[in-house]
Amino acid sequence: MAKKTSGAQKAAYLFLALCCGALLAFAGWRVYGIYGPSKITVSGVPYGLPAGTSIARGDAPDMANAMAKSPVQVQTELRRATELFHSGVYNSAYDIFDGIVALYPDLLPAVWGEVNTMFEMDQLSDNQRDRQALLIGKLQGRFPGSGIAAYLDSRNFYTAGNEAAAMELARAAVEKAPSLVEARLWFAQLLMNNSRSIQASGELRTVISLSNGDVPKAYELLAEIYHQNGELDSCSAVVEYALTQYPMNVRLLLLQGFLNEYQGHFDAAEKIYQRILAFRPDFSQARDAAATLGEKTPPGPGAGIAMSPQDRAQTAYDILEPLVERYPENLPLREALGRAYVKGRNFDLARQQFQMIQKADPEYPEIQQRLQDCNVVRVAPVVKNDGLTANLNRAIDSLRGTNAPATKHDFSTMLGHYLVRYGATPKEFFKKYSISNFRPVAKNVWQESFYTAPYMHTYTVVFDSLNHFREVHVVVFDSSSNSNHFGMAPEVYSRLLKQNSRISGIGNSTGETDCGDGLVLDAAVWETQDNFELMARVVGKSAEVRMIRFDKSALPPGLKLCDYTRYLNQY
Repeated sequence: MAKKTSGAQKAAYLFLALCCGALLAFAGWRVYGIYGPSKITVSGVPYGLPAGTSIARGDAPDMANAMAKSPVQVQTELRRATELFHSGVYNSAYDIFDGIVALYPDLLPAVWGEVNTMFEMDQLSDNQRDRQALLIGKLQGRFPGSGIAAYLDSRNFYTAGNEAAAMELARAAVEKAPSLVEARLWFAQLLMNNSRSIQASGELRTVISLSNGDVPKAYELLAEIYHQNGELDSCSAVVEYALTQYPMNVRLLLLQGFLNEYQGHFDAAEKIYQRILAFRPDFSQARDAAATLGEKTPPGPGAGIAMSPQDRAQTAYDILEPLVERYPENLPLREALGRAYVKGRNFDLARQQFQMIQKADPEYPEIQQRLQDCNVVRVAPVVKNDGLTANLNRAIDSLRGTNAPATKHDFSTMLGHYLVRYGATPKEFFKKYSISNFRPVAKNVWQESFYTAPYMHTYTVVFDSLNHFREVHVVVFDSSSNSNHFGMAPEVYSRLLKQNSRISGIGNSTGETDCGDGLVLDAAVWETQDNFELMARVVGKSAEVRMIRFDKSALPPGLKLCDYTRYLNQY
């Protein structure tokens, strides 16, 4: 009997021990979860890591928390500087970050942003180099031996030309601070430089997940990896998605242009390059891409051999010359042949075709520019290609009597002529015009932009404090002026003046008016009982036209021409 009791006691003790062990294990797991290394669980972001993936935070500081503790106005400026940084406008971003750091020297997001901006700037002045060294020393003193310190050392070593040391320090930075987005992005760039594309892709996907898709450069580099490897379907998918998030990203647009060229869509590719140059005239890669249009071949294994412009032009001659002979009165067809001659550098033959067009129709679109192009002797051996495939398609379409594809705005709604009454609510306005085409730029202010070769249009719609539609501001920029070989003023003002006169009737020209401080306006006015329109150009800024359309009752009485300058330049 005693033996049975002893056995039962041992079983009970064993059971209690197991229960206590389980409780201790559970308590330890909870304590580790609270006080141990913290982790970040990412959500599902396109081209990021699988949803639910956990990433250790490491010793990376909480930038978001530090930013949230700053004044609201400072938070707004920090976000604006960050957007400029991601858009590649580094000088403007630097100015904002530097101004914030001057007021708040210990505000980590501002110091961090200024340092990273200076890393990306092409050139630094001596003062900026000293400033950079000072801020780097400040950060490394604040976070000694951390992932931030290793990342900053990596950037310094790379600048000094020691890429091997930069790679090892970048790896250390990622290991110490796995959630530090800038370190992972930098590590991915170094991996790409060393042709380690698979590992670089993994780092970029992690950046996309950690940033919740808010770092466009990660998409740029991921698409570039696919492009370099010849995986054009994957590259196209990344570019297509990323451009929905960042429609004005010049590097993504450049890749989109390349992809169009590989498919033979040369006209579409050129429009993309011109669109880039419309808002980034200094972006040399787009200018080079336009200059070598039609000569690119897909990268990666199995890439073909590019045809020369002359070879491609000869193919067009063989198709177009018999068609022009058969349909001599078809001017678009004759224009296509003339442009084909330009591609093949047969300028005399091209000039003959364009002169015949001019004789038949002096108002034929851009015929003067075509004739000018024939008179230009270019130094470079490469001739800009407009896309012969698209030219042939347009010629065949003209034979069928079809019209060119409609743009986002038809004729009656160009130049901000929205078919909505003044005083309409936003609900009424966006019932007629899709809100997806607009972005908010201020309270009660919405803006849309689109490109119709060669003009970049920006229309800003303003509602008053009671949310009633009141005014429209228009800016049109002529990207073709960047390649005007004769230094002549482009015809954008005259052309838009004529276009608006067809919509609103003949306006009253003001002539050139000196507004002081070197500002001379040339303008035209349209005025009715309810509507007021003013189109103007600044003498000396020939590529840009600005226009305002107002509910007349919203304008102060007694304004003179120069008083409208503040409205013209408001957006």
